[in-house]
Amino acid sequence: MIELPADLEWLGWAWSFAVGAVVGSFLNVVIARVPAGESIVHPASRCPKCHAPIAWHDNVPILSWIALRGRCRSCGAGISVRYPLVELLGGLAALAAFSRHGLSLAGLAELGFVDALLALSLIDLDVWLLPHAITIPLLGAGVALSAAHLTAAPSLTSSLLGAGAGWLAFASVSFLGERILRREALGFGDVWLLSGIAAWLGVKSILPVVLLASIQGTVVGLTLIALGKSEPGPAPEAGPEAPVATPEPPAPGTEQADASADEWVPPRHAVPFGPFLAAGALEWLFLQAWLATLLPALGLFR
Repeated sequence: MIELPADLEWLGWAWSFAVGAVVGSFLNVVIARVPAGESIVHPASRCPKCHAPIAWHDNVPILSWIALRGRCRSCGAGISVRYPLVELLGGLAALAAFSRHGLSLAGLAELGFVDALLALSLIDLDVWLLPHAITIPLLGAGVALSAAHLTAAPSLTSSLLGAGAGWLAFASVSFLGERILRREALGFGDVWLLSGIAAWLGVKSILPVVLLASIQGTVVGLTLIALGKSEPGPAPEAGPEAPVATPEPPAPGTEQADASADEWVPPRHAVPFGPFLAAGALEWLFLQAWLATLLPALGLFR
């Protein structure tokens, strides 16, 4: 870890936020292009409407969006406020990592974990897809970095057990749900996501993460029902600007589970489970001491 003099600590905070915001800007590219099967490297940043290249001075995280009043300089089309919000969240994630680990490899690893969950959550909300291009590297990085003691998993053994147990637990739910309910009960993307999360946080994290995700998912679901926005039925047809998901080749062992993915249409106004898993993981990562105080039984899983 790089130690900063007390009078220069502000520089570490500023640097961390700036780096996190830049990574957040890159996440916007990942969120838009990965589901569509496009390269995240080429072409360079461009307007989502007219596809005009964005100059470097119009691509400064947060500030450029404010300066341009949320509009493209070339065509004047509005640019979603989500772009600067993702950049802001990237900066805040970096500040959280710096506060916990300082300028260190552990802090950088934690930032990568949080940003991956952020990207997966927004992709899942957009297109009901958790791409293998992100979930499987998340799993691999969790195991590899746990071996170097750079994750929240207490040991490599805990990371490996977490990855395996998380995969088996959700794969069983997915398999049994399809056999009993005759429909998809849990997407296989969620299986890989929980496995990746448990690789980073350790085997003991599985129950708290799933519990937190389920509670919050239930609250949102009941709220939608109360508001009359949970009607089953096919989603409206995508318009010309709607993102189109291009499924990746199935990972080994998931061919059967993924085979019916194209046949399944989410209910209108429903919310995917991936963002709740990501929220549960981040809450357990950052707030587990407080959560264990609130619910003492969770202390057994710390």
